[in-house]
Amino acid sequence: MLDSKKRLIMKNYKLTSYILLLLLVTIGSSCENYLDEAPDDRLELDTVEKAAKVVADAYSQGSYAFTDAYTDLVGPTGNPDSGGVIQTSGGNTIRLQDTQIYTWDNVTAIFQDTPTYFWDQTYEAIAQTNEVLAVIDNLEGDQDLKNAVKGEALLARAYNHFMLVNMFGMHYDQNASSNLGVPYVLKPETEFLPTYTRNTVAEVYDLVEKDLLEGLALIKDDFFSGTKKYHFTKKAAQAFASRFYLWKGDYAKCKTYSDLFLGGSPQTYIKDYATLTGSGYNDIADKYGSPEDESNVLVVQKFSTFQRRSIGYRLNSAGINNTFANIFNVADARTSTGVWNVGTDARYLSRLREYFFRENLSSNSGLAYHISQELKGEEVILNRAEANLFLGDQAAALADINLIANNRYAGNQYTDLAALVTFYSASSETDAITQLILDERKKEFIDHGLRWFDIKRFNLPVTHVLPVSEGGGTFELTANDLRKAIQIPDDAISFGLTPNPR
Repeated sequence: MLDSKKRLIMKNYKLTSYILLLLLVTIGSSCENYLDEAPDDRLELDTVEKAAKVVADAYSQGSYAFTDAYTDLVGPTGNPDSGGVIQTSGGNTIRLQDTQIYTWDNVTAIFQDTPTYFWDQTYEAIAQTNEVLAVIDNLEGDQDLKNAVKGEALLARAYNHFMLVNMFGMHYDQNASSNLGVPYVLKPETEFLPTYTRNTVAEVYDLVEKDLLEGLALIKDDFFSGTKKYHFTKKAAQAFASRFYLWKGDYAKCKTYSDLFLGGSPQTYIKDYATLTGSGYNDIADKYGSPEDESNVLVVQKFSTFQRRSIGYRLNSAGINNTFANIFNVADARTSTGVWNVGTDARYLSRLREYFFRENLSSNSGLAYHISQELKGEEVILNRAEANLFLGDQAAALADINLIANNRYAGNQYTDLAALVTFYSASSETDAITQLILDERKKEFIDHGLRWFDIKRFNLPVTHVLPVSEGGGTFELTANDLRKAIQIPDDAISFGLTPNPR
């Protein structure tokens, strides 16, 4: 299989499955344009090698990093006046979509860093997997290669649906069998405007698990070239399984797959910030996101402007300081590469490097993108810590947390449980360790979009304040707020899908 790093943009293979895209792509592409397009330049999937190229593009290029703006990892950006009121956005450009996301309103924009864009790009990636899965068993060729291609397609289909259901559905809980999920698409579309219905959250999880386990059994790393980190390797599949079972609440299986991933050397998968020094933001961000770094398990190109920190609601200096406060009262290594600002009151870390895809060599127009660290070693360690805690092994949970703390806090480790209870005003040691895990996840995954899903998993409330320049006011997202299931796109509703209740 080709190393996807060498692709600057997803290849638009013109396959026979146009109808799913007709349902799901961004409004503006008319039926006439699809139906009038000549099919002569379609890629016919008649070899395993062609199928491998298609499945290599089955990773959604819609970023979900924008979901940080739903969380406590953003704020009104500007610095408060003497009365504590933030008057302006601190120099940042605030678009309508920024305020809609920040106040948990329905988002009307349809381009990058919106729910609609994520929906469209992710279902387009799913369409790629289904084209491959429809033919792979009947193709001539090496059986091991066929298995590897099939395994990657199944894992990509599972992961894409998993992130969709967790974006647009409520968190998996005792109501999962009745709560609305998303359509789980299993076949290429062969009829005009097929009818879709939303599977329940539980149904989507069941289908994800089936694809995940089958894909895990088939995937082989031998056929990937280069860094291999742009594909679902065996390690990436285990990291996905760790996340899947944690979010499902199956802590025993989360621990099983976390153990398989980490083996006997979990420290290998912890990013060493001492190696991330560089000549500037881009140099440091390149090192942070490098696929050569063992902590970065799966990396994916994402078309996004979220990395442009002068846009939208961000943390100011006080917000960054509060986020990285710790019981040891020492500098957090995660800030050692600098807390940056570019002429605004927004503060941020050197994590997302912007690249730009130009429409052609002489063009100044195109699309901005970054390389997302979609799955990380530190996530697996913190997944296992949480699983251990809820399996009743408090010592093992702390041992996992301290693997990261040792690196992040200059050798300090969490040992004083009474001090933790006091620090978090916790009701018990278990509550204190739970808050600690969530705190470490919050710090570790800024710019990765995972905080939103933790807020959903633990029914955490969020408060946002608008600066006076944007109308002022305080907005509350309550613990069990229905808006935690982001509204599905208007075009999907117009085609008959049931909207999320409000």
